[in-house]
Amino acid sequence: MYFDTSKLTDYGKLAKLDIAGLEAGARVSVEGKKNPTDFAVWKFSPADAKRDMEWDSPWGKGFPGWHLECSVIAQQTLGDQIDIHTGGIDHIPVHHTNEIAQTESVTGKQFSQIWLHNNHIKVDGTKISKSLGNVYTLDDIQTKGFSIQAFKLLTLSKHYRTEGNFTWDILEAAQNRLNNWRAASALRWQVNDDGKTVSVEAASFRKSLLDSLQDDLNTPEALMHIDEALSEFDEVITTASAAILQELLDTINELLGIDLNEVEDITAEAKNLIREREVARAEKNWEASDSLRNQIETTGIAVRDTVHGTIWSYLK
Repeated sequence: MYFDTSKLTDYGKLAKLDIAGLEAGARVSVEGKKNPTDFAVWKFSPADAKRDMEWDSPWGKGFPGWHLECSVIAQQTLGDQIDIHTGGIDHIPVHHTNEIAQTESVTGKQFSQIWLHNNHIKVDGTKISKSLGNVYTLDDIQTKGFSIQAFKLLTLSKHYRTEGNFTWDILEAAQNRLNNWRAASALRWQVNDDGKTVSVEAASFRKSLLDSLQDDLNTPEALMHIDEALSEFDEVITTASAAILQELLDTINELLGIDLNEVEDITAEAKNLIREREVARAEKNWEASDSLRNQIETTGIAVRDTVHGTIWSYLK
């Protein structure tokens, strides 16, 4: 059973479809269709087989068309009208166009106030396809030692309207960026009132992030604001600077879902090793200092010497 799209004067308005051009260049070859753009709202079950999912209806046993499923789910869960409808750009000319047609025909109201369509991510510049063997899962990413948050950074580093690309090198760059942010977060546990005072302000940082996100979700620009702000946290910091840092981390988590608060303090044993190394350096015992550095690194911790003292960060 098909929806007769010729009954609507504004069919295809979302995609700005050239209906006249489509009809001139297409032939209606499917039984039941009157127009090339007509779409199924109900499909009949085959008479000689039983489907796993089928229902009785006034028109016969069968199942709803894909477009109808989504319209019904939206109406049943959110009502006749919704604020934002998202999806891939490939859904604009057919699926979302048909959702609008059938929903607005029933309700007489505008279906969605805002449509937000994202572009796709390719793998090594190629469309993702099982036949090409270039489908990767989140488990694959973690198995290779990368963080899921690094993958999130990879996706946020492109604008949602532009086409993205996934390669392991690009993911490694995202992981390095995340590691730098985590190193800044680790300074919350390394406070010294003789440490560095930062100039970044939490309120202005939040405004910068919000301005970028309110500018058509400009996530690449938002990430650059984070890079700039966190770059100030490169040494041992004062108590006041640590409070500012905490506000920044909370803002990043709230607005972008990147949780840098998960960076925990190191163990007492690791701190003791760092103190022993500082004593060795003070005594110019470079052999002992290098040996202790290597020992610390085996615990997954890197150390770096600054004018305000030794700071540590996690290797991954």
